[in-house]
This record gives sequence, C-alpha cells and structure tokens, in this order.
Amino acid sequence: MIDRRFTFETWRDTARPWLAAGHKADEIRWLETASELTERATAGVEAGSMPRTPHELRLPRPLMLLLENLAYFRHDSRWELMYRLAWRVLYENPQLLADPAEPDVANAMSMDRAVRRDIHKMHAFVRFREIVTEGGESSYFAWFEPQHEILRPGAKFFVKRFPNMRWTIATPDGAAVWDKASLQFVAPQFAGERPANDAQEDLWRTYYHCICNVARINPTAMQREMPKHYWRNLPEATEIPALMKHGGAKFAARHTESDHENFTGARSLRRSLDQLHVPVEGVQTCRACDIWKNATQAVEGEGPPSAKLMLVGEQPGDEEDLQGRPFVGPAGKVLNDALTAAGIQRSEIYITNAVKHFKWEARGKRRLHKKPSSGEIRICNVWLRKEIETTKPTVIVALGASALSALHGSSFSIEAARHLDLTHPAGARILATFHPSAILRAEGERAPILRTALVEDLKRASRLVPTPT
Repeated sequence: MIDRRFTFETWRDTARPWLAAGHKADEIRWLETASELTERATAGVEAGSMPRTPHELRLPRPLMLLLENLAYFRHDSRWELMYRLAWRVLYENPQLLADPAEPDVANAMSMDRAVRRDIHKMHAFVRFREIVTEGGESSYFAWFEPQHEILRPGAKFFVKRFPNMRWTIATPDGAAVWDKASLQFVAPQFAGERPANDAQEDLWRTYYHCICNVARINPTAMQREMPKHYWRNLPEATEIPALMKHGGAKFAARHTESDHENFTGARSLRRSLDQLHVPVEGVQTCRACDIWKNATQAVEGEGPPSAKLMLVGEQPGDEEDLQGRPFVGPAGKVLNDALTAAGIQRSEIYITNAVKHFKWEARGKRRLHKKPSSGEIRICNVWLRKEIETTKPTVIVALGASALSALHGSSFSIEAARHLDLTHPAGARILATFHPSAILRAEGERAPILRTALVEDLKRASRLVPTPT
C-alpha cells in the first residue's frame, strides 16, 4: 500500500523498487494517510520472474517530464496513472507515448495540459500588493487559488521576473517565499493575513479601464481565458461588470452609425453583435447561425424553473426536432433508464442542449446527426447561459464533450473530465459524463461499461445537490 500524499520525488523513490520487482498497478493500493502504509498486495506477480534492481530502470526523459507534471494534478487517480504508465513503458510498450489515442496516454495528456494551463494562469493572474514595514522596507504579498498543486513549478517564473523584490505567493496548499536570495516553500498560514489593497490599487484599476477596448469585448471568450474563479483576487476584476455592461451598447452604437453598407453587414460584425445581445424575439426566431435553416424548430429546455440539477446534451436529434422536446428519441430512452437506475425523477430536473437546433445531413430518406462546429456552439451559448441564469442550478451534468466545451470551454476527454472538479462561471458544479448516444453507438462490451459509468455519474450528481431544508 502506498500513501498518495506524495510529491513527485517521493513517488519516484517509492515506485522505483516496485517497478523493478515487476509489480503491476492493480497490485498496489493507494491510501489516504501515511499511517495506513502497512501492507501490499502481491498476487499477480509472475512466479520465477527475475526482478530488476532499481538502478537498472531507465525511463525515457519525455515520460519523466510528463510524470512530473502529472504529480501536480489535483486528483487522487494521478499516482495510479503515473505508475501504470511507467510500468507499461518498461514492460509492455516502450513507444506507448507515441500513441495519443491510447486511453491512458490520452488521459495523461489531458491532465498535463490542465497543469500547464494552470501554471500559465498563475503567471497571468498573480497580483502583488505592497506591505510597508515600520522601518520603511517594502515586501510584496499575493494570494492565488490554483486549480492544481502548481505552486512549486509556477513560482520559478517570479524568481526570474522579480529577483530584487521580497515577495510571498500564498495558496491554500502552501506559500512560496523569496528573500532576494533563496526560494522557500512553507505551510499555508497566510489565508487570513493577506492585505485587501495597497496604494497602487486605484492606479492599476484605472490603467486596466483605459486599455480595455470595450468595443470588442467578447464575454464568452473573456471568461474562458480569465475564469471567474480568479476574479476575487484581481483588482481589475471590479471593473469588469461595468465594462461588459457598457461595452455592447458602445460597440453597436459605433458601428450601426456607419454609412458603409458592406461594413455594417459584415459577418464578423453580426457574430459579435449576436454574442453581446440576446435577440429579443427569443430562441425560436434565432438566426445567429445557419443551423435553423434545415431544422423544424428550436428545441428549448424543459423542467422546473428552479431545478437544482441540470443536464446538458449536445443538440436535439431527429425525434426532438419533430416533437420540440429534448431527449425524447432513442438517446432519450437510454437517459430515462439511467435516471431511473440512479433514483432521479426526470420531472424534478432541467434538461436542455448546448445547441438548440438540429444539425443534420441527408442519407437517403434519413436525417443523420451532424456534429455542430465550435463556432456554432459558441454562438448558441447565449441561450444556454440564459437558461442557467434563470434556473440557477447548483449542479450541471455535461453529457458529452460538446456540452462540456459549451459549459466550461475545455477540451478534456470525457474519460479524463469525469475525474475533475469543474465549475461554471455562474458558480454551479460541473460533472462530465458520457452522452447516451455514445452508449447506443458503442460496440461489444463497451456499451454496458459506458451505461454503468453514466448511472454512477448521475448518482454522484444527485448526491451533490443540496437537500432542501
């Protein structure tokens, strides 16, 4: 049994003899605390095999770099995945990382991208505030809340960027302290001591207000690059609501007054205006993209207006397009069965889709589903946001990768995203799972595996919904 509260270095030192002895990942249990590190499972090790000694192990450098990044990913499954990758490269396939479609590799790459993105966000969104001591000496303090445990790799950037400043970057996991000579990492003890502002705060906000081009604000793109998770620690974030409120009107006023017919009719301008303004006629008359031309009607969401659990699919299918209701076709039957197995009443939840019109292509007399583009999902997101703002769910289940992209803007595989803690800009918890249509398309033993995963994820979503008091 192995304690999972490791750093990469302790994981490496602990895993090395196990790898040398040939133990597979399923022979190791990952425990909560070091006090439970008492025994190990050995069943499955081939009898008479000649174990390697630790110093004979050689892992490729690209794998070691990947494993080091995975160690920063905030989920318990990282240690098992890291060990499994190392074992498979040593004993099964030395070229494993060359196959990006292999499930373990795909999950690892998604986790690696999430860690790298989090480090990038740390570099972009750390804001120092000045603290002046009684002796007149200045030091700088920043509070940052990363998605993953990236304080150590992320702090190196600030050593190079601000070598002549005394600074502290505190996170819920710990703090990095630079004294102009050495970088130290200490326990998280600064949460209640961070300063609220400093003398430069108003200057920073004024600077941000002046350089922001309100005429080109794209709320969806802005929140994708600067999620609301970070706003409470950014001084300029106090300016965002006002800029968003007035930016759309200013954009429209500037360009609708133009005398140039081709300019006012440009497709790029129409797309921007569609993102900034919800058409007053409603979703049934939405013409922001071309999908509506071949659809019977827009399919709006249904469910209680105050439902705390919301399910979001990709787009309506053939039956949904004809009936005007979400999830009433074959995929809807699979979903209904899964909801019943999970103990959830469909009448108590809100069900909708990321795209409101049915996009299809003809195959003889049949209308076959055609995946909406990222641009079409982005354009239609205005309606999904409106549903979320009206319903105010506490938990949203993303059924499939398109729904996850619409809700979170991420490109994780569903296998990886099922294990992530994600949050919608409106504050709701996001859980990702497989779309019911993926179960219909699955072959052989894959279908019952996906069905079981869907039911388990729906049960988990139901448990996360607060019980009415």
